[in-house]
Amino acid sequence: MNRAQALAEFVTFGKYKDEAISIIVASTIDNQGPIYILTLATVLDVLTRCQADEIDLDDLELWANVIESRTDIDYSGVEGVIYALSNSEQMGELDKSKVAKLVELLAS
Repeated sequence: MNRAQALAEFVTFGKYKDEAISIIVASTIDNQGPIYILTLATVLDVLTRCQADEIDLDDLELWANVIESRTDIDYSGVEGVIYALSNSEQMGELDKSKVAKLVELLAS
């Protein structure tokens, strides 16, 4: 698995996410810019899976924090959602009702 595939696996909470994390951590970020673009469809899928208890709320918040800190992931199309998920100090603690509100807002 190369770095681009690892980023995709991590961002989509794929079944090889743990292996992907090892690859991402071991690879250096070259300042070539984003190699993965986070889409609204992917964010909606992750949030929906969180609602279905497939993804833990703590994992969702960590996911958003990692995305926000990476220069090799372009999340500009969903920046507000990632900010809301990763900044509990400003947005309040993440819970299922907030995830449901986000899904409702994004799906409309």
